[in-house]
Amino acid sequence: MHIKESMKMADVIQMNYMLIPVIHRFGIELGFGDKTVSEVCQESNVDLNFFLQLLNAYHDQDYFPKEELQSIPVGEIVAYLKMTHASYLNDTVTDIEQKIKSLEMEGSEDKKHIALIRNFFEGYKSELTDHIMREEDVVFPYVLAVDEIIKSESMSDINKEIFEQFSIEEYEEDHDDVEEKLMDLRTIMIKYVAPPSNSTLYHSIILDLFRLEEDLNHHSRIEEKVLIPKIILMEKSIQNLF
Repeated sequence: MHIKESMKMADVIQMNYMLIPVIHRFGIELGFGDKTVSEVCQESNVDLNFFLQLLNAYHDQDYFPKEELQSIPVGEIVAYLKMTHASYLNDTVTDIEQKIKSLEMEGSEDKKHIALIRNFFEGYKSELTDHIMREEDVVFPYVLAVDEIIKSESMSDINKEIFEQFSIEEYEEDHDDVEEKLMDLRTIMIKYVAPPSNSTLYHSIILDLFRLEEDLNHHSRIEEKVLIPKIILMEKSIQNLF
């Protein structure tokens, strides 16, 4: 069942609670009463079409309207990806890290394995942070510069410098698979480490890793199937213009 603008936002959450963090990234908080998706988006100044396409893409693995998403302005796609980055680093990763520390502080009989999990996750956090910072500092400024050149049909000195020093195909070639290391950690925890005495907390960490990996897969699809092809076409247009 696809999510429609006439549906009540509360019913959307009841249908799939995993959409809560996606909605939160748009600055939309719970407590919207009986308002519809359309009404909530209007009040929150959120693009309804983009919001619906994203919710449906997260809700249904087989739903990915590439053409519709490519019609969304570049600035809105980048803004959403930045909100997602902030959510990963400030919320999701921090929460998992805190749970691992709590597990370690409980004085588990298997301290060596818990320390291994902590070190592994710290390495992953560093890798994910580097990946995100590269996108924030290099890729997104480039993407926004390309968008500005297309819109204005002119190239400022700053945008010219940015455009000549990078290309989206270069980014596409070295786009890191940040989900792979998460899967490795999850596999270690499931196959090779016996749960400590606080198995509830241990299982909670594994579930968080599953959710983060799934979210990262959605994030990568937006980048690889929507943003990158869109910018490649824009690059070709710029080359024809100048």
